Amino acid sequence: MRIAFVVHDYTRTLGHSRYVVELAERFAGEHDVHVFANRFEHLPAGITGHRVPALRRSALLSIFSFPIPATLMVGGGFDIVHAQGFTVGGADVVTAHICNARWLEARRLLEGGRVSWKERLFGALVIPAERRALRARGATVIAISGALREDLKRLYGVSSPIAVVPHGVDARQFNVGVRGRFREPMRKELALGPGEMAFLYVGDLRKGFAQAIRAVAMVDGARLVAVSRSDPREFLHRAAADGAAARVSVRPATAQIERYYAAADALVLPTPYDAFGMVLTEAMACGLPVITTPMAGASELLSPGVEGLLVDSAGDVDGLAAAMQTLAADAALRERMGAAAAALMTAHTWDRVADRTMAVYREHLQARQRAR
Repeated sequence: MRIAFVVHDYTRTLGHSRYVVELAERFAGEHDVHVFANRFEHLPAGITGHRVPALRRSALLSIFSFPIPATLMVGGGFDIVHAQGFTVGGADVVTAHICNARWLEARRLLEGGRVSWKERLFGALVIPAERRALRARGATVIAISGALREDLKRLYGVSSPIAVVPHGVDARQFNVGVRGRFREPMRKELALGPGEMAFLYVGDLRKGFAQAIRAVAMVDGARLVAVSRSDPREFLHRAAADGAAARVSVRPATAQIERYYAAADALVLPTPYDAFGMVLTEAMACGLPVITTPMAGASELLSPGVEGLLVDSAGDVDGLAAAMQTLAADAALRERMGAAAAALMTAHTWDRVADRTMAVYREHLQARQRAR
């Protein structure tokens, strides 16, 4: 089979990009795999890369300058053209990694109806393009969670069948062994004392970090460490206002995030919306209990009270603080939940995702043949 993946970046450090990396590398052994991207990081032998020109000065420029040259470059000649959202015209398979209409809806709810003009502009331009890509005639859609599938139906009117294929976890990078290798040196680097409770937050700081700061301020002695690409200044000011400045820190994004999972005692992600939330499954694979909301797609995989705790909503700061206090006060509970989380993730591999995705490809090709 001749397969073309179309994605802005080929890298392991971004969610939808990592998805392409994991699938492309698995398919390359038996198929002719091509990747069309603007940026490449460590493209292995056996995969043909094609650099797509694009303007990268802003997210909007990246999104709208990429699809036309990508469409022209991909052309015909592929059995499957697999797009990541709105990246190329005429795709056979489109994986939805987000529903931006649902994200904006969630942001408005969390912020009491107030979102920045940049977010409103982004939504006004991107949502119609995303809707068209996911409703394209003849395309098969993959959603990375059941919740995302329902959002695509409700907000975008996608009426064709949608395959749900959750993300996997790379057990080579994320496993319980990282705690033995990295825990002590990373805790020393983070100035965490023996027995000091450390909550970890990973990702876009708009996904509930302000609420996590307010909650950790209510948990005596606990620390909150974030790893993010977001500008942290506004959030650190909030931490100071809440009297938690000495217990909140933000580190830059890293390709070795497993070192932070090793240092932490629990992951907290009180997100108002996340189509999946790969950081949750990575943390669980490393043996961490998690605290999140039902708005994270990955929450569909866990049983509340077994691998972690669910808070009703991102805005429920008291509930979040109570969940954090529960884990902070009970080391044995953290140990049991962390072990259960790691065991659960052994079934969620990228090999399984690749098998299910290949099944989607074959079903698409069969449907196309029947339509002729």
